[in-house]
Amino acid sequence: MIFPETPPNEAERLKSLYLIDLLDKNNDERFDRLTRLMKLTFDVPVASLSLLDRERQWVLSSAGVDIRETPRSTSFCAHAILSEGVFVVKDTLKDKRFHDNPFVTGEPHVRFYAGYPVRLPDGMIAGTLCIVDSVPRDFSMDEANALIDFAAIVEDEFLIISKTMADNVTELMNKQSFLKLGQKRFEQFTRYQLPFSLIYLEIDNIKSIRDVLGDKEADAILKAFSGYIKSSLKKHDTGAYLGRGDFAVLLEHDVHNAEERYLFNLHSFMDDFNNKSRKSYHINYAYGLTNYEPSTHGSLMAMLELSSRTTFAEKRKKQPQ
Repeated sequence: MIFPETPPNEAERLKSLYLIDLLDKNNDERFDRLTRLMKLTFDVPVASLSLLDRERQWVLSSAGVDIRETPRSTSFCAHAILSEGVFVVKDTLKDKRFHDNPFVTGEPHVRFYAGYPVRLPDGMIAGTLCIVDSVPRDFSMDEANALIDFAAIVEDEFLIISKTMADNVTELMNKQSFLKLGQKRFEQFTRYQLPFSLIYLEIDNIKSIRDVLGDKEADAILKAFSGYIKSSLKKHDTGAYLGRGDFAVLLEHDVHNAEERYLFNLHSFMDDFNNKSRKSYHINYAYGLTNYEPSTHGSLMAMLELSSRTTFAEKRKKQPQ
């Protein structure tokens, strides 16, 4: 058996996969309906939609088998995501990559496999849509095109899911998604005792700009500000637009003084933006910073509330007496 290689963009791929929040979920009728239809269309015992995590394969939907999770190292789909097109193994026993694979020598006795990578809205590969048979078989061009069409339907569903999780203007995660996915990242950080911070950011004058200069001008500012946030997020960081000019960044301390560096770089970016914008106004923002303390912060929400209160306190200090 030959183990699958790791894609060169694996870190970015996993980050996008985690943001759509489909791992460890199943029984989604929109996907189950599709795999049932694939099973009938291709006349195979198994049709599946699988997601490739760091070290495992998660079966999001499957018709014909109850397996939900397998090691990535033995996954056919881990090979398929490296393919530019449809990945076909007509007879696994004649393929040195799979002839002694445990899913070939044991249940479900895979002898034929065809899979096609499915992509997230940002272009990153989430996993594959695949069919499996217990006997060797050929795979025609018409069948390959049909599999590609089914994959396009999956990608359309991914786009719908992604849009419900993202803010339309900034394209950052929206508040509802941040409270859900950010809490998961909070739990990961705390479980592995990793230091991290929550930074709450608020554009001070966004309401005035919207009222005086209109939605187009205000949205352009939000896009510029969020553009920096998106570009600055690292592997385990999470950024979101909370609405009304408010943003949040859950920041891993991967280097010394990570939070101070982040704020310094943001300050430099905004100074440069204001100097080059040639606007009649400058974009002003305030921030609140909360470093995680186990004895104080029991949840993401607790850190978010504290950071927002700190931000408002800073703004009050700046107001003339």
